[in-house]
Amino acid sequence: MTGASKFFPPAKKQATLPLALPEEKLYSLERFYCGSENRLALDTAKAFISSRMHNVLVIAGKPKSGKSHLLKGIYHGWRGKKKAAFIDLKTLTKADSKSVGATFRLAAEAGLVCIDDLDDHAVNKKTLDNIFFLFNSLVNNNACLAVAMKTSPAKCPQLPDYLSSRLLSGMVITLKKPDETEKKRILVKIAADKSITLTPNAAQYILEHSSRSVGDLLTFIDQLESNLTPEQKRIGLQLLKRVINSISV
Repeated sequence: MTGASKFFPPAKKQATLPLALPEEKLYSLERFYCGSENRLALDTAKAFISSRMHNVLVIAGKPKSGKSHLLKGIYHGWRGKKKAAFIDLKTLTKADSKSVGATFRLAAEAGLVCIDDLDDHAVNKKTLDNIFFLFNSLVNNNACLAVAMKTSPAKCPQLPDYLSSRLLSGMVITLKKPDETEKKRILVKIAADKSITLTPNAAQYILEHSSRSVGDLLTFIDQLESNLTPEQKRIGLQLLKRVINSISV
């Protein structure tokens, strides 16, 4: 396997470990480690799915804050009578116009539509107009819309007023990137949930040699667990390095 060498590369550029988990498990809300800063955001996402007090939810957050994970968790956790649709605008902007039109027509029939990267730089006016018409269709059908973007619609000049005002009619939650202390707590908690105890040195080593987004840390602990024997549940620095080296071979 080559995963660990990608997670702890000699160069500055870093990537995450591959993990053979179905997406609905990989991005479930149960695997969203919110820390103390984002507890309200996680609770709001769960309430959005169950009670639907609001039909529109906007998840705002900087890159690596976990907004896509939270959005996918909502999508996979949907238990409505009608189907859910997920639109990744980074991918959709590369498609031909016929495919784009078909995507939005099908989405209009869903009970929940999740749109990721709404404020991606490649999103053009025609796509934004499609989202506007989709929004109106969902409202008419009493369906739900959840979107993820880097900032609140109120602070996004890329969005036209007619769209941002409609998004602001729902609830906006903002994810905060955890600081170093909080990130270390989350890492230790992720490991503890796998019955793995990380010594302070081992935890610090992981933080210093990874991209350190919460999603990447979660993926790494999953991969680490799969390469441990039952008696290797307390991980010190030397054992951590040996396991990483064995994965790299």
